[in-house]
Amino acid sequence: MVMRAALLVLVACGARTAAPVADARAPATVILYRDRALVAQRVIADVPPAAKATIQLEVAAGVSPDDVFLVDGGVTISDLRVIGGAIARPAVEPAVAPPAKPTKIELRVTAPRAGRYTLRLGYLTDRITWEAAYTLTTTAERERGLLRGAVAVRNATGLALPSVRLSLVDSDHALARARAAEQLSTKLVKTQASTTPVAVPRELGVIALVEGDTRVELLPELSRELRSVLVYDPIGTKLDRNLDYPVRDASLGIHPPPSPHVTESFEIKRDRKATAGLPGGPVRLLERRPDGSLAVLGEARMFDSSTRVAEVDTVALGTAEGVVGKRERRELTVDDDNARISEEFVISIDNKRARPIEVVLREHLYRHQTWHLAYYSSSVVAKQEGAQQISLRLQVPAKTKSRILYVVVYPWKKPQR
Repeated sequence: MVMRAALLVLVACGARTAAPVADARAPATVILYRDRALVAQRVIADVPPAAKATIQLEVAAGVSPDDVFLVDGGVTISDLRVIGGAIARPAVEPAVAPPAKPTKIELRVTAPRAGRYTLRLGYLTDRITWEAAYTLTTTAERERGLLRGAVAVRNATGLALPSVRLSLVDSDHALARARAAEQLSTKLVKTQASTTPVAVPRELGVIALVEGDTRVELLPELSRELRSVLVYDPIGTKLDRNLDYPVRDASLGIHPPPSPHVTESFEIKRDRKATAGLPGGPVRLLERRPDGSLAVLGEARMFDSSTRVAEVDTVALGTAEGVVGKRERRELTVDDDNARISEEFVISIDNKRARPIEVVLREHLYRHQTWHLAYYSSSVVAKQEGAQQISLRLQVPAKTKSRILYVVVYPWKKPQR
């Protein structure tokens, strides 16, 4: 008897063969990360009197014995091997990739005694990938919008997964594990918590993950208020660095010169409970015309790691007429004695319009993920939006030029002698 699920398993001992049964209490578990997926399947196996068993299982294409592990089950693994030897790779990749074939692995386990055991076996695979996308649909009044989101999951493992409890973590697997260990350390030994926002899991329910593409809804239709606002984001996330030490390059963020363009945008306030753990992805702002047709007003991204703790999202519509921004660095100081770099900026907004405006100044603290604001002008409110992103709100009267100043400090730990 052979059972096909996330794992195909056969348990035997000598000439006797005992087929396992699926654990009906829980479906397979799949956790999607940015770079790979974690697959785990429960199997109930009857281990014979010798208290040793050989399990043959099919796992995702490309998985090696080193990728398979026992999550729990009361047994120990004595040997793991690929049935038929190592997976051969063609010398020349074919123009059209052949259908994926699962890898067959033989697993030998030892139990403390004969009996029935519930095993939970897992492995990591890069053959399950995903992409998220959103739409925000408004009307001609542009006062509210309906937010929808979905994730397209591509299963190229060679295995159909008929019942999967699916969740998603918008982070690389190694980074997510490191952050979990860091949080545990902070809790147990009371170390200082990191200021980098952590990715939280988004539960997507129990689905059938067929071979090929599966669309999974991320959230029910959500009505949100739209608010017109101007945004000045002269740098963007392209310069963000996360190294062991702050970047010292004096030209970083200065050359080429930052953009002077301010954008007309819509601001959408987040519902923290409804949007917690949503993955980053592109969003299209659509307007439904009286005849029922849809027109694209703007495109942006929502829920990226750079805005993980932001209270709002913004979608740009185009360049704001009569408003210009300027970003100037006043000072850069590298203090090796005190292990810190400080940088001072002045941001100016020139409002040539005949009415006052509100501008969201979006700054990226790109030299390092460890930083703090040592000073900023009292005329603005500063809020952290992500690991290396802040927003500062500025009110600019009509026919006026306003500016703000802020100082950011990047500390680092000196090596112990």
